[in-house]
Amino acid sequence: MVFNAGNAARVLQTVVLAAVSWGLAWLATGSAAAPDWLPYAFLTALVLAAALIGGTALRPRRRELAVVGALVALAGWEALSIVWSAVPDLARDEALLTIFYAIALLVPLVALRSATERLLALAAIAAAAAVLAVGAGIVLRFGSDQADHFYSGRLSFPISYPNAQAAVFLIGFWPALVLAAQRERGLLVRALAVAAATAIASGWLTAQSKGGIAALAASAAVVFALSPLRLRLLPPTLIAAGLTAAAYSPLTAPFRSESVPEVKRAGSAILLLAALGAVAGLLYALVDRRLELDPRAVRKAGVGVFVMFVAAVVAGVALFFTSVYHQGWFGDQWQAFKRYQSTTASSHLLQLGSYRYDIWRVAVHEFEHHPLAGIGSRGFGPAYLQERRSPDTPARAHSVELDALSELGVVGFALLACALVVPLVTLARRLRGRDAAATAAFAGAVYWLVHASVDWIWTVPACGLPFWLLVGVGCSGGERRQLGSRAALPAAAVAVVIAVIAFVPPWLSARLTDHGNFHWAERLDPLSVDPYVSQGSVAALEEAVRKEPRVVELRFDLGQAYVRAGKRSKARAALEEAHRLDPRDPRIAEALKNAP
Repeated sequence: MVFNAGNAARVLQTVVLAAVSWGLAWLATGSAAAPDWLPYAFLTALVLAAALIGGTALRPRRRELAVVGALVALAGWEALSIVWSAVPDLARDEALLTIFYAIALLVPLVALRSATERLLALAAIAAAAAVLAVGAGIVLRFGSDQADHFYSGRLSFPISYPNAQAAVFLIGFWPALVLAAQRERGLLVRALAVAAATAIASGWLTAQSKGGIAALAASAAVVFALSPLRLRLLPPTLIAAGLTAAAYSPLTAPFRSESVPEVKRAGSAILLLAALGAVAGLLYALVDRRLELDPRAVRKAGVGVFVMFVAAVVAGVALFFTSVYHQGWFGDQWQAFKRYQSTTASSHLLQLGSYRYDIWRVAVHEFEHHPLAGIGSRGFGPAYLQERRSPDTPARAHSVELDALSELGVVGFALLACALVVPLVTLARRLRGRDAAATAAFAGAVYWLVHASVDWIWTVPACGLPFWLLVGVGCSGGERRQLGSRAALPAAAVAVVIAVIAFVPPWLSARLTDHGNFHWAERLDPLSVDPYVSQGSVAALEEAVRKEPRVVELRFDLGQAYVRAGKRSKARAALEEAHRLDPRDPRIAEALKNAP
């Protein structure tokens, strides 16, 4: 790997965004609230502007511009849906989030030139995920209040949503493996890459995300079936997977008992596995350096790995039908999936039931009734409360596809599909050409898309930013023309304008609300209801309800305010409307029962 000042300058922007993704997870705790991630979006827009005016910016290809255009158009459609969304301020936030992702995608496309730079960018993405996993291990082992870092026995630190926590880890898994598989890399680099992959895998197992393991398995199946690099990827994959599987008991121990000793044990396991991964990676790199195979033997071994993979799949299917399957098995599993069940399984991974079926049922129902334009961006949360058959209160539909269909209709779904599918085609073509960065990006993208189909990780910028950054790295490089100053300077100006005009006012409004300056908070963000909710007066809550009449919490708060003000008839009317918006909320039922 040739490294010089030119490489460092061009890869710096992508490294900064990898650090931003780390900050979104560790410092902002993976928050999906816009005031928490808008400063990072502001910084990302400035990074893009710096890349454009640096004099070395490259011209994105037409297909890449089409992807960026699809994201911008999606953001525009989300912004337009403010008109019919139940939560206009959140619809605006979703549009800003999509613009954030488009900017992150553009940075590596205009900055990265050579294979060396792209691999350095991969290393930054893998390092960000690995540092998160090791950092979590250190806090669990040596920190205080360790039990507070688990939710129902699953790691929820630094991000409180375990599935998003797992996604933040796993987006760096394939970049780490691809780096470890590069024979021409140094011994230390390869050892650290295996250590990173092992730490990432152990962090996922501690979070126990079922969507994560299903998505990782799907990406592994696709990569080992399609990639000519399958033989090189196999050893580091087996090392990371084998070490993590061997530590199943300590990593999942907090699920069975959230005692402090078990939590410390899990933290110790993450740290120990990272160290063992480094040692195993070093030994693997040493053996690989001394092992010489002629091209014919390599091709035969690659074919052999593919045959073994197919045979393992066939054997697994056969074992399932001979040892597990019985008449009615699929029906039993379907019933288990439809209902949340509390079991005595040894980990969350062995529990099938959840509220996904009911959530997806409502999303499909909303799409059936609003097929063209949907119910408005971020409108699923209020809609679900009216139709739910479970105690769950999700903000999103736990599926990026169903979110798009239910909230944005076929128009939004078509734009989303364009933004997601088009780069996959480019990455798949490069993967077949033995492009290491594209292989990592394709594998990571397949993983992320499958996971995003069953969890709401799109809405969490700590998950979405590294995904789009990885896609950009995979699509970057190759023969490109320099971007002329006539295009670069206006594009940089647009990035700065977006940073200042779009990202700053909502963030500043939230800060002013926190400090009680409600007048300027309202003026800077006329869509937000937070300044009115914070005031808590009857008049302020009436204005909040006027802005968002379909939000149950606002109706409930207004009803309580009317009770305190002695306005009995208005209190009952507000609470009855809240009950209509969420018939299953016991707080509202109790308040109605006690209403004068």
